[in-house]
Amino acid sequence: MNLRTVKNSKIFTREGRHSEHTATGEPQGRVKKEQSSALNKFSGVFSTKKEAGGKKVRTDYRVYHFSLRELLLYGAGGILLGAAVVWLCYDSVYGAPLAVPILIFYLVMKKKQKKEERAQILNYHFRDFLSSLHTNMLAGYALENGVRLSAGDIAKLYGRGDILAMELKDMVGQMRFGKPVEQLFLDLGIRSGVEDIRNFSEVLVIAKRTGGNMNHILESTWRNICEKIDTRQEIDTVTASKRYEQGIMSLMPAGIILYMRITFEGFSEKVYGNPAGAVLMTVCLLIYVVAFLAGRKLCRIEV
Repeated sequence: MNLRTVKNSKIFTREGRHSEHTATGEPQGRVKKEQSSALNKFSGVFSTKKEAGGKKVRTDYRVYHFSLRELLLYGAGGILLGAAVVWLCYDSVYGAPLAVPILIFYLVMKKKQKKEERAQILNYHFRDFLSSLHTNMLAGYALENGVRLSAGDIAKLYGRGDILAMELKDMVGQMRFGKPVEQLFLDLGIRSGVEDIRNFSEVLVIAKRTGGNMNHILESTWRNICEKIDTRQEIDTVTASKRYEQGIMSLMPAGIILYMRITFEGFSEKVYGNPAGAVLMTVCLLIYVVAFLAGRKLCRIEV
């Protein structure tokens, strides 16, 4: 995907001014002032948490933390789900403690889902970043300047609040103070937990040390990522109906129990209020959980 077929004249002007200042040599006071301004600009991009030594802690995408809004939202959903399960399976306040593990199970599943969605967005947007970076380097820009321009492309394409746009913004800020770009990508590859980003960062480190062909590396990495993403999207399209059916079938047991409670008066007398019925419903609930997890695993095909 080519994000830069025609160069923006404003970008050329900005880069030209930067090169002119560098060639002629600005006064040291002005340079320090601009560096201080850049440091303040990029100091609060991600988490404001700091370690004991004052070092900023950046986002680890391998671990997902709920925001307060998400915690309240999903916590309420888990409580409602737990209450519904207790009412359908036991119809007794003595089954209320079972709502706690159901709540925990629901929160764990939601956290895993949100983490996977975030990693997928990061992977898709990184593909577009590589496409822009490859185009900029073919136009004659060095790797560092290409990263700066491509960071602006991603911010324009997805908005400044996009996770990759913020990462690139922070990366550009660190590059202004002399941190090697390959080390920045390696750090992102480790924190992202995305295989494609990690592989690219490792290849980039080796290429910078050995003087490899950066254009060839970028093109090869971009094509590999595009092929994997296209394959994943095709698989998702083919299995969409099966995943929809799995979601419907997951609701069927609860629907059947609810239907029998409403239409058959003797059902409640036989199942609820006695130890045998509680044991039977507990066994059925465990079988349902195992079947639910097995169904979700069967519908997931990794590329």
